[in-house]
Amino acid sequence: MIDHVMVGASDLDAGGRAMAQLTGVTPAFGGVHPGRGTANRLMSLGGRTYLEVIAPAPGQPPATPFARDLQALPGLDIRTFAVATSDLEAVAAAARQAGFTATGPIPGSRRTADGNLLQWRTLEIGGHPFGGLVPFFIDWGDTPQPAATSPHGASFTDLRVIHPRAAELRALYRVLRVDVPVSEGIRPLILLDITGASGPVTLTGDGAGH
Repeated sequence: MIDHVMVGASDLDAGGRAMAQLTGVTPAFGGVHPGRGTANRLMSLGGRTYLEVIAPAPGQPPATPFARDLQALPGLDIRTFAVATSDLEAVAAAARQAGFTATGPIPGSRRTADGNLLQWRTLEIGGHPFGGLVPFFIDWGDTPQPAATSPHGASFTDLRVIHPRAAELRALYRVLRVDVPVSEGIRPLILLDITGASGPVTLTGDGAGH
């Protein structure tokens, strides 16, 4: 299951306004990621899927390479996506058995605007040339998943991936049990189809990662 899609922006509030213009839904401020120099805005896409607008933390210098990369973006750009799982260890074992690397589980946390602490664990898969087109995996544990608490009004339709080495990427998805279609094309691309208040919207990005 797609947990969330990470959409990069150079400015958090401008990214939120752009999403509102596209979908009719204004993503709510989520919080700041300690030590990463980034912050996010979130909107539900229905069910247990949400969209994360991520940008350099307002009022802070871009303290990490990722934050500096976001600062240089000319517009909204899909960076990667996350897949929900309750067994990160099993995903890691499958990846390693197939010759890839798995980093984690890595604990993460941030405080919401109302002071509540959200906690999760993630797993990163490496040893491949596909960057952010290979998702990371997330387990929210007992923390409320943000799709339930973020602004509603848009809905997830589809997520698709394009890559020149589509057959290799499909094989890796099979190892990781990622149910996302992969087509062959001249350059890497992630496409997210959603339905907003004004109808269908497609967001794209080169999947540069996070």
